Amino acid sequence: MTNNLETRYSYLCEYLFMNLLNTIKRENDIAIDLLSEEGVMDEWIALMEAKGLLQASQVDKIREVSIDVKKVQAFRDLGRRSFSQEGTHPDLMGILSSYTKQSPLAFDAEFMPLPSQGGSDGLLALLSFEMLQAYQGDLFQKVKKCGSPTCYAFFVDTSGRRKWCSMEICGNREKARRHYSKKVNE
Repeated sequence: MTNNLETRYSYLCEYLFMNLLNTIKRENDIAIDLLSEEGVMDEWIALMEAKGLLQASQVDKIREVSIDVKKVQAFRDLGRRSFSQEGTHPDLMGILSSYTKQSPLAFDAEFMPLPSQGGSDGLLALLSFEMLQAYQGDLFQKVKKCGSPTCYAFFVDTSGRRKWCSMEICGNREKARRHYSKKVNE
């Protein structure tokens, strides 16, 4: 099951919020919102649990109330817009803070955050907390959108030189496209 889901959610990384940002992808020149299908939030949460990005106690709390997919999509879209723009993220910081205040987190003995509410409020509080930590740890500066105009993926650029979500996919496509256009123009 996990391999099939990993194929569906092809830009998985170690950050929960990045995996949410990458729930929009492009196939055959059509944007596909992976969260728009029935039951997909349960599938995505199960995958995040399988990857160790959500713990069983967090998932149990989130599943106490049904998830408002439109609310999660709006949160994701705000994050995508914010990371598509270079520089600061003042609007995003205020919204993240409001989510953690609206649904405060408790911490267990291992300092794992647990949402006080279930459903989308609990999930968004966890995502907001992780994003605020990433912001304080200067990770936001390393989040970039793929350099390919046909790709919707975001990635964390730890080297400071990376342009593509994946060299094997987008990087090679762009290099081949440039090479072909040079040959045609010669």
